Amino acid sequence: MIRTATLVVLLASAVSAPLAAQTTPAPTAPAPAPAPAQATPVDPARLTVARALMDQIMPSATRDQMMRSMMAAMMQNMTRSFAQNAELAAAMDKQPGARAVFDRFMERQMARSTEELIANLPGMLDAMARAYARRFTLAQLNDMATFFATPTGQVYLAQAPTIMADPDVGVWMNGLMTRSMQRMPDEVAKLKAEIEALDKKGRH
Repeated sequence: MIRTATLVVLLASAVSAPLAAQTTPAPTAPAPAPAPAQATPVDPARLTVARALMDQIMPSATRDQMMRSMMAAMMQNMTRSFAQNAELAAAMDKQPGARAVFDRFMERQMARSTEELIANLPGMLDAMARAYARRFTLAQLNDMATFFATPTGQVYLAQAPTIMADPDVGVWMNGLMTRSMQRMPDEVAKLKAEIEALDKKGRH
């Protein structure tokens, strides 16, 4: 039987990892050479175009809603994944009120993660502009800007944030959640054992 504390760790670990891994969708482009580990100076001309490109990718008038839609889609898939996990479902069924607690937990994570992401969007967009300016030539940046100004480019930008809600992506995420949650009890047990060993060592 899974204890309540372990159940909480399972939930928190499975939720936080995918959220941390996901940011805003980036446009598809030919794979450039890897960026150097040491940040190199950015060409001002490239940076100007890259910043304008960020405004195309995430227009200021709609970027907050884009982030909310993306996070809502991610959380919907994650909640569905949890619901399909037999081990977690059994654990929650054995604990009265656990499902209501779980629903509130998920709502808090979505709200907090979304607001934090939105609050930090200016810094993220500036960092992305610098990254684009380092990785792409002026001609390549202008090509991207030209594409995003086309009808197809506009459709792409509008649809990109909804990709996380696609059924195939949901199936993939469900598999990821299942594998993560199957591994987590052993990891939690190892963590507990190591902490207990430190505690015993400190007593001697």
